[in-house]
Amino acid sequence: MNEKLLKEIALLKYSIIAPVVTETYATLTKIDHFREESNKKYTLSTGMPFLFSPMTAKGWYLKYQKEGFEGLMPKTRNDAGKPRSLKEDAISRINELKKQYPYITGTLVYQKLVEEGVINKCDTSLSSVLRYIRDNNLKTKQLSGIERRAFEMEFSNDMWQADSSSGPIITIDGKKHKTYMIAFIDDASRLIVGYGVFLNDNAVNMQLVFKQAVAKYGVPKRLFVDNGGPYKNDQLEMICASIGTVLIHSRIYSPESIKTVG
Repeated sequence: MNEKLLKEIALLKYSIIAPVVTETYATLTKIDHFREESNKKYTLSTGMPFLFSPMTAKGWYLKYQKEGFEGLMPKTRNDAGKPRSLKEDAISRINELKKQYPYITGTLVYQKLVEEGVINKCDTSLSSVLRYIRDNNLKTKQLSGIERRAFEMEFSNDMWQADSSSGPIITIDGKKHKTYMIAFIDDASRLIVGYGVFLNDNAVNMQLVFKQAVAKYGVPKRLFVDNGGPYKNDQLEMICASIGTVLIHSRIYSPESIKTVG
């Protein structure tokens, strides 16, 4: 990685954390600001998307507080391009899965490797698999006109999908109110496992429907949702972690991916 690109990345990191550094962020909390920024689309001059999590951005902020701008400069590695914790059988299986299912996400690739016993969670992290996919140009290229193939689950409860949609406007006590339907569907059987109609499309109502669906149909292995507020929050992440469900979000600015798990 050349010096120009290293500096570009450092400057981009600073632009993301700058409102927190200067205490000019408009959100309620710092982590809300980082979460909002992580949902935006950033692209480097090389054309490569610049992706990060809210906690990663928080780490940049803390690093900047201790080391200044120099702390934001990426550190180069002597073994760049080589997987550090992936064995040959795992690498081979990753390539097979990406060839067989072009639109499968890196997260689902990781989950598949764990389920098949190819890797162990204790020895290999999700980031290692995602890094290999990125560094070897195995990420799905979203081009207009390309057919999107669904990666459908084989068994019920392998994965649920959830989404919200606007309902009819109703009148209560002489006032008009918008309504929202929140629904969960099982990917394999296409059965609607839970739904509810509410006056607010928020995390509380979404989690209520999720709780009722789990109580009736059991715990899904995966939950696939979009990046809206009701579906992207710390509480939902904690709920999924506590019951053993992998929470997967659709690609930013690509809502159709919720139907393809791409």
